[in-house]
Parts: sequence; structure tokens; C-alpha cells
Amino acid sequence: MMNITETGLSAPWETYVKKLKALFGGDPDVTVGDVYKDAECYAVDIVATHAKYDVLAKVLPKSVNFGCVDLALCLHSSDEDADQLAIEEYKTLFAGNGLVKEIKEVEDETGTKHAYIRFWPAVLQFPNDDTRDYRGLWSGLAQDIAREVFCDEYRGIHFGTAGTDEN
Repeated sequence: MMNITETGLSAPWETYVKKLKALFGGDPDVTVGDVYKDAECYAVDIVATHAKYDVLAKVLPKSVNFGCVDLALCLHSSDEDADQLAIEEYKTLFAGNGLVKEIKEVEDETGTKHAYIRFWPAVLQFPNDDTRDYRGLWSGLAQDIAREVFCDEYRGIHFGTAGTDEN
């Protein structure tokens, strides 16, 4: 007969993270954190050496949907050089792009480097057969496009828009 001392249900995103922890629990090169609530969704930080980071970045999804809840998998490299390399890649990518106001680099309390790519506050438009718009235009901000088309926001690369009061 089973003796159950504690019962309770785990949310599916908690179970998913428990599975990740079980899978990598014995690996000193990969650390899976606990689920936390981000501004837009639930998230979990996964820190790995650069070699394993590169593989995980290819094989793990960026987020997992559980019906009405999204779990973001925030992958970080434990090697400082990897974060700096990602920042340098984006500096090269956006060099000379008139939509970019600046790229700011900061280091958080854990020593992780972040880059904030700040676009000028301008609306971008293109024809897209959008029946909600009188002229069929899609309109949006560069930060929204960058967040959608690039997959590296979890690498400490963040896209935003400068304030309209900044020159």
C-alpha cells in the first residue's frame, strides 16, 4: 500500500521544468532554475557552458505553450565571452542602420551581460493587405519586428524603443 504524505497538483509548466531538471540534474555544465513570473509569461533560466549552450540553443524551443500559459526558456551561457560575442554580433548587424538610435551594454547583478538595442521611435509601415487598415498597411515599431524575427532575446539581447523625448 502506498503512503502519500503530500498531495498536490503541479501546473504543466512546473512539470516541464521538473523534467528539465531531472534530465540535466547530474550535469555540472547545465543548471536549470525555478519557474518565475515574467512581465508577459512564466519563465525559467537555463545556464550552460558555451559548448552546451550552442547545442541547447538549437534543440530547445524558445518557449512552450500550455494552453493559456507560455513558458519562456531563457538560455544563458556561463561563459562571459559568449554573451559578449552575441552583443558584438548585433553591433555588427546593426552598424549603419538608421533605425537604431544606440546599443547600450549593462551587466546585471549575476554578472550576465545584456545589450539593449534601442530603435528610434518611428512607425514602420508596409503594404500587407490588412483589411483593418484603410490603405491595407501593416504598422508597427522596429522593436516589435526585431522581437519577432530574431531568436536571440534570451541571449541577453533586448530590443526596445527610445523615448520620444530623446534626441
